[in-house]
Amino acid sequence: MIERILGTCIRNIPSTEKILYLTFDDGPHEHCTSHVLELLSQHHTPATFFVVANALKRNLSVGHSIVAQGHSIGNHSLDHQYYHFFGNDRHLMNWVGSARDIIEQYLQVQTIGFRSPFGIRTPHLGIALRKLHYPLVHWNQRFFDTQRGLPRTVIVNRIPQFQSGDILLLHDTHGKYHQAFLEGLALLISHAQKAGFSFKGIPNNLFSDNWGPQTL
Repeated sequence: MIERILGTCIRNIPSTEKILYLTFDDGPHEHCTSHVLELLSQHHTPATFFVVANALKRNLSVGHSIVAQGHSIGNHSLDHQYYHFFGNDRHLMNWVGSARDIIEQYLQVQTIGFRSPFGIRTPHLGIALRKLHYPLVHWNQRFFDTQRGLPRTVIVNRIPQFQSGDILLLHDTHGKYHQAFLEGLALLISHAQKAGFSFKGIPNNLFSDNWGPQTL
């Protein structure tokens, strides 16, 4: 019933292989994103970055680095502002579509879909995304890393809960305590790999018949 009202939301990508999808929101950040990219490169780990268009404008060279290293790009809105969700579907189409156009023009890539700031879903957003023919891509594993980083205990306890196709939510905008976050991220990747998982970037064909977003 909720899907009929709010539209389809992709939270995992079913697979017969042990695949995880690591995603980062809110960047690119002038410092943290580059360190995240370095760590991902060291661990040969592809990921997906849901970028904010205005942040991309400020940190375009970092955005180019994300693409150059082979990571997928998603749309995390124009400005990450809450008030847009009070608008109608026409307003939301402009908000989402403008961000998509900026990101794709600046980075010369196809975005894989939209992730709404704060994970908010509304009926008007569902209508807007249907009209844009654009999937809504959220997550089913989150760590609240902006509030507590990535403590070892959280990682060790969470790994046994992972299932193939899970989408993991993290952020690449850590400031003062970004080193502790990076240490936790390295631990998360290594523990997941030891558990038999590998990582992929989210593909850009999520609007195929297999996913059913046509029924938004």
